Amino acid sequence: MKRLIANAATVGVALVAGAALADGVPRDARHGPAGIAAGQPLPNARTALIKQGWQPVRRHATDGYEYSGAELELTKRRIFEVDSCSSDSSRCVLYYQRKGECLRMDTIGETLDVMTVTRWTHECPDAPPQRSTAGK
Repeated sequence: MKRLIANAATVGVALVAGAALADGVPRDARHGPAGIAAGQPLPNARTALIKQGWQPVRRHATDGYEYSGAELELTKRRIFEVDSCSSDSSRCVLYYQRKGECLRMDTIGETLDVMTVTRWTHECPDAPPQRSTAGK
């Protein structure tokens, strides 16, 4: 019985360690790709994603979309991966991709200096919405 418990514990630790260290960054339900986390400032999360090989997906380059509010501030700062921002609560949607994998990151905040990550999903631009994988 002791041997069975010891083996089960060893397997459990190995499984947890393998799941927790994807990309070399500890993860759990509260952390996403490149270690991003709900509540993290957008500039910090964006930098971490780019360092881990996530590329911003430029939105509205040729469709005539007119930016306003928070969208306009982001694009003036060369953050062209912004898809849209709501005008009433300043929630924004940004997209990234890496090796064929997509990432949607949502933020809240009226200006870049106060924008924080609220959630993320592995969702491609123009795909039907998915439930968040961010911890709540």
